[in-house]
Amino acid sequence: MGKLLIVLFSPPMQSQNTDTVYEIARAALEEGHEVTLFCDVDAAYNLMASQILPNQTTPASKIAQLIKAGVQVQVCKGSARLRGLDQAKNLIEGVVESSLGRLTELMEKVDRVVAFG
Repeated sequence: MGKLLIVLFSPPMQSQNTDTVYEIARAALEEGHEVTLFCDVDAAYNLMASQILPNQTTPASKIAQLIKAGVQVQVCKGSARLRGLDQAKNLIEGVVESSLGRLTELMEKVDRVVAFG
């Protein structure tokens, strides 16, 4: 099957972008595609482990579900650092630190790129 890269720039709660990303990623996984989600700038806030709340669906809990389902989730290390987010202390388990250089490499290796800003 194909490889899909989703790039998210939007923070949680200010648009429907995170929900849309979740739905697209789930559908692609169900069709057997490999999915990578790259979060940059304010999208790093979607990855805060403290936003996973019991008995409540949040953007962070949806992304945690994607990780469990096999989506590789990467965050721009610089964007996270500038927002005071430390991977080991603040981010959802399974999130991989990355860079814009790595994003460029990913874009060359996938079949499709979809971006939400």
